[in-house]
Amino acid sequence: MAQDKSSPATASSGRAVPTPSTPDPDPDGVRQAPRSRRGDYLLTAAVGVVLPPLTLALAGATAQASTAGQLLRMIVLGLLTLLLSALAQWLFAVRSSLGGLVGGVVALVAQAIILLSPERAAAAPFEWARSLIPTGAVLIVAGLLLGGSWGMRRARRAGRVEARLSVRLGASDRKLGVTPAAPPSRRRDHVISFPLTAVAVGAGLTLLAVGYAPLVSPGASLGGALLEPALALVLLALGATLTGRSTLGARVTGALLALFSLPAMLAQVWPQLPGAGLLARLLPHDPTGISLLLAGTVLVTVGWGAHLARRRGRAGELAELHSRETPPHV
Repeated sequence: MAQDKSSPATASSGRAVPTPSTPDPDPDGVRQAPRSRRGDYLLTAAVGVVLPPLTLALAGATAQASTAGQLLRMIVLGLLTLLLSALAQWLFAVRSSLGGLVGGVVALVAQAIILLSPERAAAAPFEWARSLIPTGAVLIVAGLLLGGSWGMRRARRAGRVEARLSVRLGASDRKLGVTPAAPPSRRRDHVISFPLTAVAVGAGLTLLAVGYAPLVSPGASLGGALLEPALALVLLALGATLTGRSTLGARVTGALLALFSLPAMLAQVWPQLPGAGLLARLLPHDPTGISLLLAGTVLVTVGWGAHLARRRGRAGELAELHSRETPPHV
């Protein structure tokens, strides 16, 4: 729209100002080159490469601690997984969402290597990996990181749009005789975010629980067996992508998934905990419920990262717009 092409300073004072892509002048009036983002891309890409294997290793160790009934070790490893994922998403939010994309691609490459191996999951070099792979953990990490990367990108852009709109509304409010329009409400995004995310992620996890373990069994034929895992990957990515509109759904759904995993995770410590039998029937190839805990952990941090990216985008755009309205020193 034509309104989006005009800057706030033009609307309020009638004078032309540089577009946001134009570098700011220094005090001597000389244009400065924008800061290169190559370092951001390289740093986040490097973190994205190591994030999936570290996350899966911690998840596998957590599942082993659950099987052995080691409560303290299980808590520590679970918190380390949460901390690792949160720190990575924070870095992606403040630097570049490329890291999430790289992490998702790395997890997909690992999944392809597993499927191309004749022994599939049994060929994994570590015991924790051989028990973790049939739960669908690799595809869970791939789908949520890929979708979370795109959702974070959309959230950052939405924050910038909110900043430009805020400045335009502020300029209109200062005009005599003009009643500014109210800013658009995000209530609808928040309301529909939870059910859409819960349905998409829940359906993806259900498909993995039903059709993934036979796919990674030794000697299993691929053929049409790839359809369910592929659809599960798409659904998981879609659920994480919704963080671009609202992060409420991801954070609530992730917390619920982590909560639902507790009866299975604590089965060796508190066998009487209600819900363990139901989870055993729903997750026949995941006796510890680690797939739910892993999905919940990654989804919660992906939602938090997208929320932070929106705020950073809004604050950065506001600072840039205000600096362009301020005349340079002479």
